[in-house]
Amino acid sequence: MNKEEIVNQIQIKYDEFIGYLNELSQDDFDYSFEGKWSAGKQLEHIVICVKPLVLLYGMPKSLIEQSFGKIKRPNRSYQELLNDYLQKLNEGGKAPIQFVPKEESIVDKPLLLESLKSLIRDLSSKINEFEEEDLESLLIPHPLLGNITLKEMLYNAIYHVEHHQKQTIKNLENK
Repeated sequence: MNKEEIVNQIQIKYDEFIGYLNELSQDDFDYSFEGKWSAGKQLEHIVICVKPLVLLYGMPKSLIEQSFGKIKRPNRSYQELLNDYLQKLNEGGKAPIQFVPKEESIVDKPLLLESLKSLIRDLSSKINEFEEEDLESLLIPHPLLGNITLKEMLYNAIYHVEHHQKQTIKNLENK
């Protein structure tokens, strides 16, 4: 995928997630089956995960390179990145504590949905400031995959929201 396709896919996937959650009743939004995250907690998790992306993609390119380096291997395709991510999940990979919603927090659905919309607008804008070459060469850290390119992180962001929407649907099927 090129930069334009990535931005388009991010917009589509996050809009689908936002639209799906927006249609849920408050009861469905708060429902949790056997300790699984409710739709509200899934939303909170996605917001927590997108915030650092906006910060990272807002950093000067030179600072990203200085902090994390440049790639010394070929970029993975979307499917290769997805396979590696799913393998990590299958091996028991979980979200690090800083990305886990607080158990006691009350999820304010309208506020978090609006926050996510704003974060995705900001992220899309920041992505557009990068050249394709920068997206394919500059590294940033991923909690499960280690250092990956800016482009690979965006591939992960596309799948990540889809994964959590599927988790939400699965949770509600048990209601």
